[in-house]
Amino acid sequence: MSGTKIDRLHPHSACRRLHGLTRKQLRFCRRNIDQMDSIRGGAQIAYSECQYQFHQRRWNCSLIHPSTKAVFGDMVLRRGTREAAFVHAISSAAIAYRITKDCSKGLIDKCGCDLSALKQTDQFNWNGCSDNVRYGVAVSRAFADAAERVKNQTIARKVMNLHNNNAGRQVLELSTRKQCKCHGLSGSCDMKTCWKSMPTFREIGKIIKDKFDGATEVAVIEGDSKPIIVRKNANFKRHTKADLVYLEQSPDYCEPDPEQGILGTHGRHCNVSSHGIDGCELLCCYRGFDSRIHKVMDRCNCKFHYCCRVICQPCEKIIEEHICK
Repeated sequence: MSGTKIDRLHPHSACRRLHGLTRKQLRFCRRNIDQMDSIRGGAQIAYSECQYQFHQRRWNCSLIHPSTKAVFGDMVLRRGTREAAFVHAISSAAIAYRITKDCSKGLIDKCGCDLSALKQTDQFNWNGCSDNVRYGVAVSRAFADAAERVKNQTIARKVMNLHNNNAGRQVLELSTRKQCKCHGLSGSCDMKTCWKSMPTFREIGKIIKDKFDGATEVAVIEGDSKPIIVRKNANFKRHTKADLVYLEQSPDYCEPDPEQGILGTHGRHCNVSSHGIDGCELLCCYRGFDSRIHKVMDRCNCKFHYCCRVICQPCEKIIEEHICK
């Protein structure tokens, strides 16, 4: 779902060119063609954030790429792992985020600012353009969840994916905050104009990444009316609607496995001074690493000269890098 802008004048042919969509998603696309550029933008935001959050991990989100033919069609999503849980949550949140932002900018015909927030109290007056998070969440639910309701996969995987989709949206909703601007004489704050605003998506990504680290391994059992998610181990923490859940342990991602879409960590840069997952011992899976020294030219001893120049001296710096064997 990447490339030039989607042709809004010919929704049927434009939607058919978006490979990988389910029948329900195609129907959504034709009826809401003005939102598809935002949805595609959300998928690209999710990809960028996933790569940022995992760039020091063995799995570095390398398979989630904006040029993929399907929004959620990569190999990592075919298993019920933590990584799949994160990708579903971050993608669902990113679609809601981008839709909400584009609503505020007037780029989508069917929505705008959140007018429900326009109210006045003795302390402050709601005004400005509040982010219409509820609309963004509704669009994300309609589009992202539609991919799970018709997929040829187990009930357990569908339940897991729908839960994690919703968890990503929950994080977005719970992160919305009130921002205010003071009005009054001499800087007093007799009256405030306030509006609701989302944080940066980097903050959203950090929260979802933390939930990845604390995700709960679960099983899905048949309930009286619908499947139920339960902890696999009673000693695990109970999950909430905003927590991530997964069904199976992840592989170690150390060695390439094309059938599973795993690239391995050979050739990855590592941090020789770290004892964490980005350190050479763990990232290189105890295979060892090679060290290389590079000389690069840089600017040193920079001084400001009135007015108005900064003059620096050229200098040579030695950079050492470490690469997994």
